[in-house]
Amino acid sequence: MIPVTIILGFLAFLFQGMALHALMGPQAGVEMLLGFFFWQACASLLTTLFYAVLWPAFFALPSRASLLHVFLTCQFLPVAGALLFLTEMAVHRFLKPLPDHGYLGAADTPEFNHHLLNRITHGVGSRLLAKLTTTEAPLASKLSAVVTLRSMPLRYSGQMLSDLLADSSDEVRLLAYGTMDKAEKEVMKQVYEIHHQLAALPAGQHPLQLWMRMAQLYWELIYQNLVTGEVRQHTLTQIAHFAHQVLDLSPEEAEMWFLLGRCALLHQDYGLAENHFLRAQQLNYPQDRLLPWLAEVAFLKGELHRVPLLLKGLRNSARMPQLQPLLRYWLP
Repeated sequence: MIPVTIILGFLAFLFQGMALHALMGPQAGVEMLLGFFFWQACASLLTTLFYAVLWPAFFALPSRASLLHVFLTCQFLPVAGALLFLTEMAVHRFLKPLPDHGYLGAADTPEFNHHLLNRITHGVGSRLLAKLTTTEAPLASKLSAVVTLRSMPLRYSGQMLSDLLADSSDEVRLLAYGTMDKAEKEVMKQVYEIHHQLAALPAGQHPLQLWMRMAQLYWELIYQNLVTGEVRQHTLTQIAHFAHQVLDLSPEEAEMWFLLGRCALLHQDYGLAENHFLRAQQLNYPQDRLLPWLAEVAFLKGELHRVPLLLKGLRNSARMPQLQPLLRYWLP
């Protein structure tokens, strides 16, 4: 088969010759000009298509404005316009510029300057973190920071409280441990109660609601950063166990698919996580809770072009204001 570029180039050359022939023909007046502009427009259009098809693959595709510029130049500069752009394409194709990496360099990891703490008028989290991590900070300052942490949701402060269990001060360690231990006991108390209810059920009964509640409670331990190490792995196993028990009998429970997706994401199994999230999406799980995690999976898989497409559905979401900086970054 004859390549498309050869056909376009031959037709553009042919129509350009017909335009010049019409201009130099025996006819005169309006008919001559109409014939010339018609054949010249055909030649310009074919030259523009030839330009777009032959454009080097290592460059971004020309925009509509660029193609319009080519068409108008060829239209009002017969022969010269086509030669101009053919020369440009030849230069780009055969004289590919070498990449310039001279502007690249290494940057040091930024660190928080504790000496400027008193000058900060915003960012409560940064001030708390500075008080807790500065070794020279007085004990009273650390204790007040831990008390403040106790009033924050554990899903935000759990990791910092866990780090404080290795603090050099006994008072700080006791406060941090007491806060986490109290929260863990509240969750585990409910877990033990449901375990007793499950044990008291007659054989053959399938308590879907109790299994769902167990999966949710075990997830609460993960969500609030109350478990670490092997206990965390055991907790993830329990979530998967109860979630699968529910889905074996009722595969339409979207929340269980969502929890399995979160567990797979913590195990860094991005493909499985995406499958679970998509299943939850098919079952009409709330989009404002699901789309950020689908975007997270796409980002971790390196499919960055999918992230803005997934986040478009959250543009008008007012329920989760903490997502607004994320949307401003990814969406135009």
